[in-house]
Amino acid sequence: MDQSSNLKSYSDTYLYSKYPKYSQVLTKAIMDEEMIDKASTAFKDVEYEVKRTRVSDSLVRILTSTNTVLLNCDDPLPKAFKVFGAKDYRARDKRFKVFIDCYGVITKDKTSSAYIVDEMKLVSHLINAGVTMVYYKNPTLLLRRSQMIYKAATCFAKCFTAIIDYLVKISIQETSKAKVLYLSAMYFLCGILDMDDDKAMPIAKKIAEISDREAGMINILVDRASQVRGVANADNNCYENIKRFIEVLRTVMHFNVKAISVDIVVERWMKQYGPGTMLAMEYFPAFSAMMTDAYCGAYLNQQKTIENVCKTEMVDYTKQVLGLIESIA
Repeated sequence: MDQSSNLKSYSDTYLYSKYPKYSQVLTKAIMDEEMIDKASTAFKDVEYEVKRTRVSDSLVRILTSTNTVLLNCDDPLPKAFKVFGAKDYRARDKRFKVFIDCYGVITKDKTSSAYIVDEMKLVSHLINAGVTMVYYKNPTLLLRRSQMIYKAATCFAKCFTAIIDYLVKISIQETSKAKVLYLSAMYFLCGILDMDDDKAMPIAKKIAEISDREAGMINILVDRASQVRGVANADNNCYENIKRFIEVLRTVMHFNVKAISVDIVVERWMKQYGPGTMLAMEYFPAFSAMMTDAYCGAYLNQQKTIENVCKTEMVDYTKQVLGLIESIA
């Protein structure tokens, strides 16, 4: 997939690289799947259904944008790729666009030419499309919204810490839970959003509710863990991908490798939050969609679990996202 910014694309993530078939599936979808004709008279009904939800007027503009391609797939794409950004290889200029898999979302009525629309799923996908477009085309707009980034980092830290707590019961000791909250926030900010450590640390400290001294001690442990034998790629950024981060986390926290490994954590994440959220562990638009999908209530993932873990921060984050896309759509 095309990367038009310095932020991570799919191909930069560890999890995407583990499944090379994904690239083939997405390329085939771009090249071969039928596109829904947005210029048709029947498509006006789709626009009306989005308007009727009254979530945001900007969603109709995203829906009708030439930068948004609606794919009428014969078979559904993998759950992690209901919305994805890529170059449109069928177009003459090969311009970057956002593709939405409309299987089960926009379908033709068998008895007429009208469209049947699952409006809340479509709204969820359109919000994700707006975030994806900003992420690739103008990530500065996203990164300078400090409150939005804070809420996103808080949600990620809570989600990741809940997984670790399930596996090794860190909530028994508050200091251990605070460490994991801090480290997971740092991973999100530095590893997923490519933020400098000195800018990320105050945010992570606030999320974990720890002091400067406590954060400093954790940072020393992280530096030491990066040099420990058995931690791969010791010269690289300890937040570079989910595999690397889990290796460092395990060393810092003295977790047993049989309890905490990348395979175990990813498997639990997918079971707890839904298989479509796998890439949310490394790729910002996927994590954003995990939050905004839960807000919209279309039950695309394990919505109740996400709501229970993130609570009001998930709502606050989505409101920030809607403000962002309203400012650019």
